[in-house]
Amino acid sequence: MRKLALTLLPALLGVVLLGASPTKAETDEALMKAGLDALYTAGDPEAAVLQFRKLLEQNPGHYGATFQLAKALDRAGKSAEALPLWEKVLKMAEGYNDGDTAGSARAALETSREAVAMKAGLDALYTRRDAEEAAAQFRKVLEWNPNHYGATFQLARALDEGGKRGEARPWWEKALKMAEGYDDKATAAAARARLAEQP
Repeated sequence: MRKLALTLLPALLGVVLLGASPTKAETDEALMKAGLDALYTAGDPEAAVLQFRKLLEQNPGHYGATFQLAKALDRAGKSAEALPLWEKVLKMAEGYNDGDTAGSARAALETSREAVAMKAGLDALYTRRDAEEAAAQFRKVLEWNPNHYGATFQLARALDEGGKRGEARPWWEKALKMAEGYDDKATAAAARARLAEQP
């Protein structure tokens, strides 16, 4: 019995000193593995989100789970939810002096930010019929990325819908040049038809 106690003593001391239980560490590892498998092997970002959220509930500062949850949310089409996580990942990466992850987080932040604004603009234009709000969202995207193809085309449409046809014209011209560059015949035809009108 004494021999067993002496054998267990180092493990027990480790638990007390580190403030963690072996089962918690195993659970963290199991949740991380399940999330990674769901995201990268099964291609199921929703299932991955659940696993990474569980892990972060019990270990809120888990670096890898924070990064992977942001990635899974983006892949699940939930860029608005991913944005604050990418901001957190960026701060964590900078704190750890992890330049590669910080670079990935910056790029993901930019992409997520654009996706959120595009979705808001499309919703405003086609669902709520609020051309002014739609134009504001598309302008945001174009401030961040002046050559965003979709935002250029949609801004032209939003300005037309808002009765600002004169202001829309240069955006239609830009959309036409971009469409021709991408060999997008349908968009080019729509832009040409609009440009044939006055103003």
